[in-house]
Amino acid sequence: MTQLNRNLIVTGIPRGGTTLTGALIDNLSDCICLSEPDWQAKWFFENRNADGLAKLIKKDFQLVRKKILHSKPIIDKRNSDGSPVTNYFSSKRKGGKKINKMCLKRSIIFPIGNKDFTLGMKHNAHYTSILPQLVKMKYFSIIAVMRHPVPTILSWMSLNLPISRGKLPAGEGVWPELKLITESKEELLNRQVRIYDLFCQRYLEFSKDIHLFKYEDIVEDPSLFEKLTGKTYEKKLEINNQNRSKIYDFRNEEKILEAITRYAPHALKLYPLEE
Repeated sequence: MTQLNRNLIVTGIPRGGTTLTGALIDNLSDCICLSEPDWQAKWFFENRNADGLAKLIKKDFQLVRKKILHSKPIIDKRNSDGSPVTNYFSSKRKGGKKINKMCLKRSIIFPIGNKDFTLGMKHNAHYTSILPQLVKMKYFSIIAVMRHPVPTILSWMSLNLPISRGKLPAGEGVWPELKLITESKEELLNRQVRIYDLFCQRYLEFSKDIHLFKYEDIVEDPSLFEKLTGKTYEKKLEINNQNRSKIYDFRNEEKILEAITRYAPHALKLYPLEE
């Protein structure tokens, strides 16, 4: 794929840079990118049919587009000034403990002048779990984002999220291979590495149908999305590479690398460890 249409799916590995990607897309002229719409997330626990979920997502894009064009408020995770969030979690510490501070959901009226504006929505496990169905519809352009496995998994370890416990309930209902991993009795790290590799396998399988980006490349050159869309950023966003974050426990790095070598052949295609 070489050109985006006006309906954009943003997905990728959890804690892999999709929030940053969505913010960059949102900051382009005539672009809006919603971050993990809660109402869609609920559907994945109520509906176990992948085709049905894909159809719901398509209808929702149409509905949300109409609401925005009619200046109706949309609930989204935003900063207090209405700007997009680049990272849900802070890296501050208090009393030696990490503070996981999520941005707030806000009711936003988006001023938009172009009726053919690009509408994006971002979800990780949700959209990736039904990626074959979304691709088949040929209704969306799809961006998927990966990040080096070591800092990605270290990030999982540093937070209290389902993936921190080797779970991804949002995708397990419609992605049998994912459920098989999350319900296994394997060691937690091995489950996490297998989950990471499963995401890599899926994106590589559909590499001709999606735009696959690496977090590291986005941080190095945010203009990638200007080049992809032909649109320009309305203002500059502060972007910092989090791969060497101070909140990560790098004492686990060697164990992660060993597990990747054993259990993640698709990850090694994207991130050869000798690099």
